[in-house]
Amino acid sequence: MKPISLRETIINSVHSHGLSGRALSLAVSGGPDSMAMAHVLVTNNRKANAEIEILHFNHQIRGKEAKSDSDFVKNFFESLDVPTFVSEGNILALSKKNKLSLETAARTARYEFFATHICENKRNSVLTLGHNFDDQAETILMHTIRGSGINGLRGMAEFSTQTIQGLNLSLFRPLLSVNRESVLKYCEDYNIPWKTDSTNFSTEYTRNSIRLELIPFLKKYNPEISKSLVKLGNLAARDHDYIELKIEEIWPSIATISNGAIVLSISRLQQLDASLAWRILKKAATNIKGDDHNMTYTHIELMMDITKGSSGRSVNLPGKVIATKSYDNLLVFKSNSDFLPSSFSNHPTVITTPGTTQTERWKIVSSLKSRNCSSEKNDSKKDMSTFLNKDLMKESLWVRSRNPGDAFQPSGMKNPKKLQDFMVDSKIPRIYRDSVPLIVSNKGIAAVVGWRVAEWAVPSKSEDCLYIEFDCNGF
Repeated sequence: MKPISLRETIINSVHSHGLSGRALSLAVSGGPDSMAMAHVLVTNNRKANAEIEILHFNHQIRGKEAKSDSDFVKNFFESLDVPTFVSEGNILALSKKNKLSLETAARTARYEFFATHICENKRNSVLTLGHNFDDQAETILMHTIRGSGINGLRGMAEFSTQTIQGLNLSLFRPLLSVNRESVLKYCEDYNIPWKTDSTNFSTEYTRNSIRLELIPFLKKYNPEISKSLVKLGNLAARDHDYIELKIEEIWPSIATISNGAIVLSISRLQQLDASLAWRILKKAATNIKGDDHNMTYTHIELMMDITKGSSGRSVNLPGKVIATKSYDNLLVFKSNSDFLPSSFSNHPTVITTPGTTQTERWKIVSSLKSRNCSSEKNDSKKDMSTFLNKDLMKESLWVRSRNPGDAFQPSGMKNPKKLQDFMVDSKIPRIYRDSVPLIVSNKGIAAVVGWRVAEWAVPSKSEDCLYIEFDCNGF
């Protein structure tokens, strides 16, 4: 059987992933891989039935050489009437500023340009990349050296989605089954010019060192090491896909969404195999963060640790993500999200009764309600309201947050207890306690809003009652 050509491989890949008719944004560096890929897609535009544009990023690391590459890409494709967009960034400065390696800084800036351009101009476009078979082998080996799990061992997928700086991007790599030798032969056969990046020969960069030194060394033990690595990646991908299906099945029974936070049931989490529980935690963290960049094994292990500790323990994760244990739940949220309770001053604010009281972030509405008022504890933090004895309208009422030494006599109890003890016994999450509104009169705390009324402030069943409702976006 005649081997499938590079051209056929790319066109078949476009069709197999349902990309016929989709706009394609081709990332072209000027090297042989991206030039060969772009040549096929541009010259076969009608066959692939796809709108095409070229994206090129100048990292400004190689000075005039890099500028020459940018001009080469722009001139070559504009001569073919293909829209070409070039951007640049000072990667050396970015690397120093953010304390990143040159490789990481370059990749970050490059992909930010790709994502921003596509989302601002062609929201449905697919970012098409020229990674080949040998790149895949190098990636899998690099991930193995770093101690990656099954996710990293998969290497790169031919088609995937990725969130970059909060922007959702589709990625397409049609050359993953094509080796570097075939790419160079295609360029030679079709007289396609290409540029050589001089930094590709510097072993100061991890990937270059793997390609130029480690893989040739490993070939002494296995001449087909690249094929073996890619096979490992394919097996890992197959297992990963199965595990992901299981995670999707389990997820709804363990996780709920609340005000931009993910709430995980710890008791249900602990019933799972450790491998599945670990992946549930990672899914929660990455979903809240928006991507898995910098979310390491250590971070997920820290999340696992706090599920086994006492309530109130927290861990800070990358991207301003916080995971905190609240009794049988693990709360995962961003530090600036609406899930965090809005702060409430511990300095008393007078409540207008009846009427409306407006504080910086709270709106408090009080009114007289007809009989059958409920005085039962309300343990839903979303229902920020309370029913009180109407006689309290004759007194001055204030609202504040808790103070050290506060005491409270909950309804149904003969004696007061420390407010701190009441909050612990009521399982009010630690992160909320300073923000729970307290209604106070000269007699003391009349209500812990949303949780319990004081015994002496319980409304009479035969009379109207004072109803006070609190509204705040952040609680």
